[in-house]
Amino acid sequence: MRMMIRICVFSDSHGCADNMIRAIAREKPALCFFLGDGERDLAQVQARYPVLPFYAVRGNCDWRSSLSASIVCTLGGVCVFATHGHLYEVKHEPDLDSLLRAAEEAGASLALFGHTHLPCLESRRGITLLNPGSIGRSARPCYALLSVDDGRIEADLKRV
Repeated sequence: MRMMIRICVFSDSHGCADNMIRAIAREKPALCFFLGDGERDLAQVQARYPVLPFYAVRGNCDWRSSLSASIVCTLGGVCVFATHGHLYEVKHEPDLDSLLRAAEEAGASLALFGHTHLPCLESRRGITLLNPGSIGRSARPCYALLSVDDGRIEADLKRV
């Protein structure tokens, strides 16, 4: 029996847990990714949704974090590489070559990253690249909604 998995992807909350809480209430995901820069915000969201699974990585502003810099997991037949992005120069490599190499080495078909605060959804070298943008206090806070099923990926960039 196949089952589509709904996933919210957040990054760069920078002190604003409320937008993540609103998005989760709206989307009712089965799980979430948090791509760093707001680990304290993540703790608030997890307290509000204690049974909702989170995959989380640390960002460059998450000082003294015990979270990993990147994770690899498989969901709905999709291998996912998730990182904040600062260690892969995502702000300075327009071709995202370092990030793509890391995703390729992990065998991933989906690479999730943040750091730039700019939403991005594109495919390069057979890998879907997804940056949900910043869910924090900005004029247009945003996140991503993923659906994965049997190795297929559907993604939408959304505003709070």
